[in-house]
Amino acid sequence: MPSQRVAVHALEAPKPNGNYSHVIRSGNILHVAGWMGDDPKTGKIVEGGIEAQTEQSIKNIRACLEAAGSSLDKVLQRRIYIIDMKQFRAVDAVWAKWFKEPYPVSTCVQISALAKEGALVELEVVAEA
Repeated sequence: MPSQRVAVHALEAPKPNGNYSHVIRSGNILHVAGWMGDDPKTGKIVEGGIEAQTEQSIKNIRACLEAAGSSLDKVLQRRIYIIDMKQFRAVDAVWAKWFKEPYPVSTCVQISALAKEGALVELEVVAEA
C-alpha cells in the first residue's frame, strides 16, 4: 500500500513565499522545504552575511522538523544551494555548531540566484519522522 503524503505547517517558521508546504511527511520520512535566512517575523532575509543566513536557515528547519514531531538529530540528508562556492566552508562551520557525527549526507550546488533578494544560501533537508 502506498504511503499517504501529509503536509505539515510550522507556526514558528516563516510563511512560504510560494505554493509549497513547509514539510511533507511520506511514511517515516520528512521532506523539508528549502530555507534561506528568512526571519519568521518579517519574512525578510536576516542581516549579517552568509553565517547569519545559515544560522537562521537552520532555525527555520528546526521549527519545521519540530512541528512534524522530529528534530535536527534525525536529519539524513542536506542540500546546500549557494551563490558563491567560496563561502561553502563558512556555511559548513555554522552547520557543525548544530550537528554532530555521524553527519547527514550532503550535496552543495553553486547557483546564480535565490528566490529572495539578498539571499546567499538555501538549505534543504530530508529527515526521519
